Amino acid sequence: MLTLTEFRDLIRREFGPRLERATPASVREFLDELQVRMHEESSEGPPYTLDADEPARSYEEIVAHFLSRVLDYPPDRAVIMLWLLAFEQHFAMLEEDYSRRSLSLFGEGESD
Repeated sequence: MLTLTEFRDLIRREFGPRLERATPASVREFLDELQVRMHEESSEGPPYTLDADEPARSYEEIVAHFLSRVLDYPPDRAVIMLWLLAFEQHFAMLEEDYSRRSLSLFGEGESD
C-alpha cells in the first residue's frame, strides 16, 4: 500500500515541487493510472461498476458513497484518496474554464 510519504514523492516527481507541470490532460492520465494501481494494491475486490439492471446513480450519490467509504480507510489512505479527489476536481474545473475561454475567443457558440 502506498504511504503518504511515497505518495507525496510520487506527486512531486510527476508534476514538480509546486505542481508546475500539472495540466488537465497530464493530471487525467496520471489519475487513471494511479487509480488502477491503488485499486490493485487494495483488497477491496473488483472495481466499482454500475450494473445495467440497477437504476443509474447520480454523481452526488457516487461521491457520497465514496466519501462514506473513505471514513473507514486508514488515515494515510484516506488523506491520499481525498487529496486525489480534490486534485481531480480542481483540474476538471480548469479544463472546463479553458474550454469556455477558447470558445469565446474563437467566437464559437455565438449566434450570427
